[in-house]
Amino acid sequence: MKDRRREVRLSSREDDLIVEAAGLVGVSASEFLLDRAIADARATVEGHHAISLTADDHARFIAALDRPCPPPQDLVDQIRKARVLKQVD
Repeated sequence: MKDRRREVRLSSREDDLIVEAAGLVGVSASEFLLDRAIADARATVEGHHAISLTADDHARFIAALDRPCPPPQDLVDQIRKARVLKQVD
């Protein structure tokens, strides 16, 4: 069920182009706009949810994850300043 509405403003030149393109594929201007917007939205969302790597890039990525990372100096300083906690029985 379609229960939402979006509006766009466009120039007469843009509208003419959309109407012509829609006519060429045999749909209404609204259908053409909606189909294109949904396809582009899906591609954008999918592009932000997945990363594609070549085999070499994948190997370098995994190697980078496996390399030890030194702790941030601020964290080291805080640990050195921390009070020693005593266990109470």
